[in-house]
Amino acid sequence: MCISGETCTKYVDCSNCENYQKHIFKLRSFPWGVFIPREKCSQNIVYFILKGEVWVNSNEHPDTIIREGEFLLQPVGSEVEFRVHTPTECMIYLFDRVQNVCEKRYQGTMTYITRSETFPSVLKVCPPMQAFLQGMQKYLKDDLLCSGFLQAKRSELFYLLNCYYSINEIADFYAPVYNYTRSFQFFVINNYHKVKDVEDFAQLGGYSVPTFRRIFKDTFDEPVYKWLMRHKCQDIQQDLLSSDLSIKDISHKYGFESLANFSHFCRTNFGKSPRALRSE
Repeated sequence: MCISGETCTKYVDCSNCENYQKHIFKLRSFPWGVFIPREKCSQNIVYFILKGEVWVNSNEHPDTIIREGEFLLQPVGSEVEFRVHTPTECMIYLFDRVQNVCEKRYQGTMTYITRSETFPSVLKVCPPMQAFLQGMQKYLKDDLLCSGFLQAKRSELFYLLNCYYSINEIADFYAPVYNYTRSFQFFVINNYHKVKDVEDFAQLGGYSVPTFRRIFKDTFDEPVYKWLMRHKCQDIQQDLLSSDLSIKDISHKYGFESLANFSHFCRTNFGKSPRALRSE
């Protein structure tokens, strides 16, 4: 039992639990002068500065100073570098998608992003957010990293952002995430026909395969292999039915090693041979 002013004792060891999750919230400390070179973000990341001052440089936040009591967001796929100006403590929050905790506010934010020019912003920590961060520091130091508990804290964080910041502040803050989603979609649509498999696709975009799979699933709500197969079938069928390409050329276009392999693919996915499909 904890009494005000006394230290609380944690009686549970979460580190040995299958629900232990250490990649959602993190505490980090850096001495003066540390330089963190430019690196691509594999998830959306919010940086809360608990103490100190840091220089940030990215496309979203070029040549920016962020200080104690401030926070900013770097979207997945963005590249960012840091230089620590004074001894710094920060909390890092990693997430894949923005949680919709209020449909009315969510639609208001999306309308603002669609109709207005947005500028990625550095936000000030408001008192309720400060209380949240103080609590999270205690939980992280106590290694209280149960996935169920952290999911609840995730929801709390999104509620605080939703309730204590204006629509235009939220829109500016989240805009890099939505802009990146649109650019990722554009990249996929314009390049999927150039790759043979998921590994090629990830390499073309400069991602690790696990990161690419996760971003793709979050963006398209479908596994990348399933999406690629569906579009490959659609494009092959379209070429067979309406293009002047020979069956041999179509087979070569989509990377089949032989006409026999191409015929097998068509029979498996369309129930007919390429010639039978074309005759229709």
